[in-house]
Amino acid sequence: SMKIYDITRALQDAPIYPGSAPAVFEPVADIETRGWRETLVTAGSHMGTHADAESHFLPDGAPIDAMPLDAYCGDCRVLTVSAEELIRADELRGRVAGAERVVLHTGGKSYLCEQAAEYLAECGVKLVVTDALSVAPPDNEAAVHVILARGGVAVVENAVLDGVEDGEYLIFAFPAKYAGCDAAPVRAVLLQSDEE
Repeated sequence: SMKIYDITRALQDAPIYPGSAPAVFEPVADIETRGWRETLVTAGSHMGTHADAESHFLPDGAPIDAMPLDAYCGDCRVLTVSAEELIRADELRGRVAGAERVVLHTGGKSYLCEQAAEYLAECGVKLVVTDALSVAPPDNEAAVHVILARGGVAVVENAVLDGVEDGEYLIFAFPAKYAGCDAAPVRAVLLQSDEE
């Protein structure tokens, strides 16, 4: 049997990127008057746990519905990195070999430098997941995202990794199919065999 770790934040509880508006959940039908419940959800495409499309920073980049689905499912490696500082290539060196997907357990405030992004792409990583608001530092968002996108590395941001140990897992983190969009929410889970 498998143990499932839900690494997705609830949209209402997720930290919000500075300058972004919070999500709004507005009831538009209720059981008492209509016989059913329905809610109007207003949220930015990068709210909560989400996947960035190449088109987020690349003018010619693929939108989220054209990103390769195999990036978002399969074997992955969870790695803890230094908290609240730039993640250097040296910190990743030798730790991502053979991993097609890497989940960075940063404590929420560590970001890739350009060289670390280049290293992940060079290693053939298809997906990088972070528990920070972004894979990139606030003062260098574009450069890091462009390196990953041009290097064929898909990105999932704003995951939650409380209680998840470093090691090998299966990940499923498919983005919602928002045609032509720069990002979409994901329901990201890690699976681990109980036998291990």
